[in-house]
Amino acid sequence: MSAINHWQQHLPDYINVCVRQVKWARIQVQASGEVQFVVPRRYDVSDVMAMYASKQHWIDEKRRKILSREVKLIELRSDEILLFGQGFRVYLDPCQKSLARVDHETKAVYFAKDLRQSEQRQRWYRDFAKQYLSCRITQLAEQQGFQFNRLFIREQKTRWGSCSSRGNISLNWKLLKAPIEVSDYVILHELAHTEIMNHSAAFWQRVESLVPDYKDAKLWLRNHGHQL
Repeated sequence: MSAINHWQQHLPDYINVCVRQVKWARIQVQASGEVQFVVPRRYDVSDVMAMYASKQHWIDEKRRKILSREVKLIELRSDEILLFGQGFRVYLDPCQKSLARVDHETKAVYFAKDLRQSEQRQRWYRDFAKQYLSCRITQLAEQQGFQFNRLFIREQKTRWGSCSSRGNISLNWKLLKAPIEVSDYVILHELAHTEIMNHSAAFWQRVESLVPDYKDAKLWLRNHGHQL
């Protein structure tokens, strides 16, 4: 029996152990809820179990958030819309005539028009995306020391974002429906292109310095992007 198979006997089914030529161990929680332990060749069973014991609460909490978000993404109620990767209930409120009030604590949206109607919902999504994504990219750029020229909110068919050589960034309005950590990854990905205009190893190292779990966000988009 290999060492990896021996480890698997002591761990939950959703955890996979991958031995690699790395200096330090790391844990990756995927958008599917699967967990991967990447460990150095020097690790034995006791090292892996100690790693699991010290991070079990963190793993369980992260999986709970991911899996509960995935259920909400798929099983929206008739009075809900998809926003930030979750179902937000919609309420008619004549007082909210121009901009809707979004209550993150109660997961509710209050607006003068009925957002359950497809035409109204699509129009509002685009308007709110311009407001939210404009503010968010400005916040992240200031926090991380980036500068960009202009922002465009579009509906690209095959892209979530792009950055031109002039520093103009385009973001897909449908990112508004994705979890915040996923849309933040796309924003920071494009901001990183203002420094490195390619997908070289140096670029991905820069992205990882900004979003250590960026691979989880990429996988989430691959698995769920078609639902947005």
